[in-house]
Amino acid sequence: MLSDLFLIRHGQPVHDPSIPYHTHPGPALSEHGRGEAAQAAEFLAGREVEHLFVSPFARTSQTAEVLAERLGLPVTFTALAQEHALGEPFEQVRRRVRELLGAAEDSPYMRIAIVSHGSPIRAALLELSNEKIDLSRHVYSGGNPAPTCGIWHVQFLDAYTRRFELVFKPS
Repeated sequence: MLSDLFLIRHGQPVHDPSIPYHTHPGPALSEHGRGEAAQAAEFLAGREVEHLFVSPFARTSQTAEVLAERLGLPVTFTALAQEHALGEPFEQVRRRVRELLGAAEDSPYMRIAIVSHGSPIRAALLELSNEKIDLSRHVYSGGNPAPTCGIWHVQFLDAYTRRFELVFKPS
């Protein structure tokens, strides 16, 4: 049974207006973003994460690469965690994320991490809190619920109770 879920936003990408941000593969991770990913990996060390589920976009894949190498974790790439596409209704993002969360809860893992994007992380937080989480104090660049490489920790206390905390922001 799932006891801990870490929702990790990708590191800072390269800013290149010629590369579509919301279309696969999107921009790569910048050097600053790689540093953020290394900080996130150090934060997660010792927290016994067992598996990474990762959006297939370049910036998330490269963030996960740093995490997996440092923590020795297996990685599963899934379109369910991918970026909110232009024109895609938020409810569709929530349906994707709901499916991913269901798979995570049915998996043999107790502590997993999902490396994703701001919109799917928002969807996960809303889904897991039954719309009760107040994200008004957590608005970062682009309206995201976490800064780049920010990590939300969701602790499953029992079948109905969860604790939410933004536990990491890179320096």
